Amino acid sequence: MLNSLEKSLGVEFDEVEYPVTIRRDLLSMFPNYEMESHWHDDVELLYITRGQMTCTVNGEQMELAQDEGIFINARQVHGVMSSDHRECEYVIIRFHPMILCATREIENRFVTPVIANENYPFQVLKQDIDWERSVLDAILRIYYMRHETTMEISALGQLFVIWEQIFTHSGRVPAKVRESTPQLTQLKKMISYIAENYQRKITLDDICLSGNMGKTSCCQIFQKYLNQTPNNYLTVFRLRKGAELLVSTDMPIVDISYEVGFSGASYFSEAFKKHMGGMPSEYRRKHRPMGEER
Repeated sequence: MLNSLEKSLGVEFDEVEYPVTIRRDLLSMFPNYEMESHWHDDVELLYITRGQMTCTVNGEQMELAQDEGIFINARQVHGVMSSDHRECEYVIIRFHPMILCATREIENRFVTPVIANENYPFQVLKQDIDWERSVLDAILRIYYMRHETTMEISALGQLFVIWEQIFTHSGRVPAKVRESTPQLTQLKKMISYIAENYQRKITLDDICLSGNMGKTSCCQIFQKYLNQTPNNYLTVFRLRKGAELLVSTDMPIVDISYEVGFSGASYFSEAFKKHMGGMPSEYRRKHRPMGEER
């Protein structure tokens, strides 16, 4: 049984002073079994513990099976999903590269060359390659030590183990790269705008303006990299935020609907049922941790 921390949908750091998130997620917690594409300055590591998923990085899709994983470099547009709505359970470790920068020399020699490498947006990790398996093992070790009293220092040691392997092999393994870097830059701006303003009324014109482009180009970029329209992305983003509040707060559903940018509870409930397969009240009952029924 997953505890409340492991079932969290958020992507915030566990501690501000310790920029590392360690948790386990279920795809069924997200609208349409999909964590919408997003980007951040942090590095992300995934390990599939049960089922399988499709991971997308900068528009490139990878199929990941049980006991496989992926390293996602900083500032890459990425998301995960199950197109056939099958459950997938996975460990996620997200950390800011600054935690590895004990000295300026380490930062300049070993950290910056990786996060600034545009030819290395991701690395799929499989069990049949020794160094990739060592990274996967380290991901699990970090997860299982998350409640130890020495977790911060122990996890940091494992992150250095992982980074040594990533650094050593980042220049050797060819990675698929999209050529339209300017488009990805514009897409990141529009995604960031939605994340920062989803609680208020947003129009397609607003999204286009944030990316400094017209409606046609905006829709084409969203379709190319995210396989959906800007408005659908906005709706799903709001629904995910609503799902978080349903599980983590006692707020009435009508208040949640307004809090995440919907015009009313009926519209929120209708969209929620369409994308989540059930009403908000059902979702709340199903995903509340045991013992926290309110």
